[in-house]
Amino acid sequence: MNRTLYNFTLVLAPILMTITLMPQPAVAQSTLNCKLCHSGAAPLDQWTQWTTSRHANTQRDVAVELAASWKGQPPDSVIFGSQPENCVACHSPAAVSVLGGMTEVQVMGHFFSTTNGLYTDSTQAVDTANWPHDGCVTCHNVPPTHPAAQPTLTIFNSTTAQYDSVQNASTLCGYCHGTLRFTDTDHRLFDAWRLSKHGRGNQRDIASELAANWGGFSPDSVANSENCIACHAPTSVKMNGGISESQVLARFFTTTGGKFSDSTTITDTLHWPEVSCNTCHNPHKSQELSYFNSTSRTYQVLSNSDSLCGQCHGNLRFPDTDHLTYNLEQGTGGIGVADLQTMPGAHCVDCHMHKGAVDGTNALMYSGHRWSVFITEPDSGVSSSCTACHSTMDANAAEGVIQLMLAEYASFDSLAQARVTAADTVLQNHPDTVKQRYLDEAHYNLAYAESDESHGFHNHKYLLELLNDAIAKADLVTGVKATNSTLPQQFELVQNYPNPFNPTTIIHFTLPKEEQVKLAIYDILGRELVTLVNQKMIAGNYSATWDGKNENGAAVSSGIYLYRIEAGPFVKTHKMILIR
Repeated sequence: MNRTLYNFTLVLAPILMTITLMPQPAVAQSTLNCKLCHSGAAPLDQWTQWTTSRHANTQRDVAVELAASWKGQPPDSVIFGSQPENCVACHSPAAVSVLGGMTEVQVMGHFFSTTNGLYTDSTQAVDTANWPHDGCVTCHNVPPTHPAAQPTLTIFNSTTAQYDSVQNASTLCGYCHGTLRFTDTDHRLFDAWRLSKHGRGNQRDIASELAANWGGFSPDSVANSENCIACHAPTSVKMNGGISESQVLARFFTTTGGKFSDSTTITDTLHWPEVSCNTCHNPHKSQELSYFNSTSRTYQVLSNSDSLCGQCHGNLRFPDTDHLTYNLEQGTGGIGVADLQTMPGAHCVDCHMHKGAVDGTNALMYSGHRWSVFITEPDSGVSSSCTACHSTMDANAAEGVIQLMLAEYASFDSLAQARVTAADTVLQNHPDTVKQRYLDEAHYNLAYAESDESHGFHNHKYLLELLNDAIAKADLVTGVKATNSTLPQQFELVQNYPNPFNPTTIIHFTLPKEEQVKLAIYDILGRELVTLVNQKMIAGNYSATWDGKNENGAAVSSGIYLYRIEAGPFVKTHKMILIR
């Protein structure tokens, strides 16, 4: 560094620090007691809810953290040290406004005990009467003229003592429960949500549905018939102080003459909230399981997580919905099919809110809000919720099993569709009231199985029972002798999984009848590297694993490889990629 500049920096640094440490002017706020109007009977009980929420009990958490991790360090190290952790910014940003105004460093020194200016293992909360927690004015800019002027949804910035504007409730949450303010935080629920289907794609899905099926209908007709808003973005009715579900449809999707058409598309993606944080979390009592009802504009408190998921992924709110994963997981509802729960005692969140316990992993930082069975970790490895119960599996093995289930379901589903279609044709030409009952039941069980949103994984055995029943009843109508429908109906070579892979991959194939089978791996030039299968095999579902080695047991290099099956008349080849 230039010595003149270096000397100037030495002189300027203390001045800059003094400026930084000076109390910042706070914005004007209403002095009204929020409790006066926002407590009592629901829905005007936000104050009561908040007082029993985690947002109203933040000082203790900071004190515990200081005593455990900041022993021997002064308050300014928490804010400006080599590894700062600005507790004030998220645990009580409005604390800089109390007692005439303080800096974040002064807040840390005033509200938590020190010995000779340093934190110790006995550090604890002090002056609890003035600690504001994450109070009303943390998330609401309440003007001095309130209630004539309404509050706005914003986030109070403890560094500037001013409000930062936010796009919507989810981005507000993301300032502390995500990386929107602190990119190195290990609280990344918001980031996980943005990667999930809850956080993206809902507006696109509705637009596609409106264009495909609701041409010529008004927003009112759609809202009163198939309430898209209730599940795809229920909190959108909070816009502009409150609008109806039909007004939401008219606001966010294009119409022609007040009617949807086949050219209906999205408008205003900026303010569309998706399935937001405050869809499942009442912001005034976030730890309570709640569902925001877009029709009543109130929160429904639910008894368990399954009933929360079942509002939209089942028929708990809309009995005539065709999204019935929740019901299928219960293993009930089929006609003439015995109840069956594949994993009794397991809940939606056990698989779909995969939470790890290892520091630095996405499984821990995402805290389940990716809603994926598989999580890609910072080291590019993959972790899976399956391994919590199936300890002998790793993520790759779990994915291989799931792919086999999906392939098996697809095979049965295809067969059931063909058999039911054939039965439709028979009864169309030769009506029969007795056979019609069988066909109706076949249609019902087929549609019920196909309403599963996992395409065959959720309660896999029960799904197959439903499809088998549909096949058997369709066969009674057509007079076709029922075959063993548990066997594949066609030859198939499935794409390997994972792909790309390292170090192993699984190859699944099906045989509808007994054949001599050869399954081999080749390099891109067609030279055979290793034979995985070479024998006569009976009809069935099979899988083979390749460990990336040739017939001599030597590991092959990264690149593109081919795998080829020869089974009687069936010959097929696929590509795969090995990455070392």
